Amino acid sequence: MPLVIPPTLIDEDGGLTQECEDALVAIFERYDVDKDGALSNAELDAFAKDTNGDVFDEDTRNEITEFLDLNSKGYLTLKGFLQMYNLQTSSEPEETWKDLQKHGYDTQLKLVASRNEDSEDKANNKGSQSKA
Repeated sequence: MPLVIPPTLIDEDGGLTQECEDALVAIFERYDVDKDGALSNAELDAFAKDTNGDVFDEDTRNEITEFLDLNSKGYLTLKGFLQMYNLQTSSEPEETWKDLQKHGYDTQLKLVASRNEDSEDKANNKGSQSKA
């Protein structure tokens, strides 16, 4: 079986590649439930739980509010979300890969399954298994 080398997430200028940015924008849009262009505290909590298993701790929240782009309500904007991932990816690309995979992306940055599809599949499988 040939070795698959995933694409780089950072371009030669230190920014996110277009493919990486597209995936992150899609993830952001999934959590921006009210479609106001920013993640409220509740939306950010939902993202953090799905990505890391728990909400961000106080130190992380303080870093977000201090260093990343927020709207007038203090909510993380898309620009801030991309800034957050640019910082993480520059120092720990493997963490960004883990996050992308948790949100259904394969090593070629193609969406192969969403969390909702995974949940529905599990529910459907349980139902069909109990009928057998």
